[in-house]
Amino acid sequence: MVFNCVPRRTLSVSVTGEECALHCNHCNGHYLQHMVPVTAARRVLESGEYRSILLSGGSDFHGRLPLMEHLAFIEWVHEQGIRINAHVGLQSDEDVRALSPYFDKVSLDYVWDDGTIHDVYHLQRSGADYLHAAQGWVDAFSAAGSSEELTSAKQRVNLHLTIGLKGGVVIGEYAAIDSLIAFQPASLVFLVLIPTEGTVYGNVPVVPIDAVESVFAYARLKLPATDLVLGCMHPRVDSYGEQLEHLAGQYQFRGVVGVKSSAEDAEQVEECCVFYK
Repeated sequence: MVFNCVPRRTLSVSVTGEECALHCNHCNGHYLQHMVPVTAARRVLESGEYRSILLSGGSDFHGRLPLMEHLAFIEWVHEQGIRINAHVGLQSDEDVRALSPYFDKVSLDYVWDDGTIHDVYHLQRSGADYLHAAQGWVDAFSAAGSSEELTSAKQRVNLHLTIGLKGGVVIGEYAAIDSLIAFQPASLVFLVLIPTEGTVYGNVPVVPIDAVESVFAYARLKLPATDLVLGCMHPRVDSYGEQLEHLAGQYQFRGVVGVKSSAEDAEQVEECCVFYK
């Protein structure tokens, strides 16, 4: 284990407040309630307490976050030297090119199974759209095209794969990993479905730990050069978090978020996990 992350120096900002058009089965806007609305974020950031922001929010009916509509705020944050990790959704190619100069990192939920996209996100999109989005950000970050810039660009694109996204059942996660073999992501952040009150999946069981382990093992086998990270969204019932940390160590993950690492030499990261390098 290289790092342990508790992101107290990253401010989570929602560009849509508590609103999201999709009402996804696993979230239903619940997690937006804990973010600072963009209208209040500048005042909070002026305190100097935060080194970075997670720029997020709800999606429209096409899976797009309205980021271009808040370009003035994004430019201001960038000018202050505050780093931006943008939870981007599915942006147009034109908007990707326009936004890329301001973002230090982008985080993209990665789903490959079309049925999961339709049933959970309520989107008429496909897994190919998510792969296209990932490649689009890499292309924008490496416009000059040198091999060094390509490597650097991939380090700025952080894919997030939620295990058990479809009601706590593993459907499509192995195929999602297979779809990334040619892409070769620099990092892959794993999340695990949290059964959340007030959502369609509020009462489903947590994903069995052996099912999580199987996905971890498959990813380590198929993506040996990729940094694997255990992200912030995972159940914390009973000893589940500790079991996840143990598995992360077993499968040579680069780091964990929100679980106190037992590795004495683990670096402590105080911002979003994507800022570990």
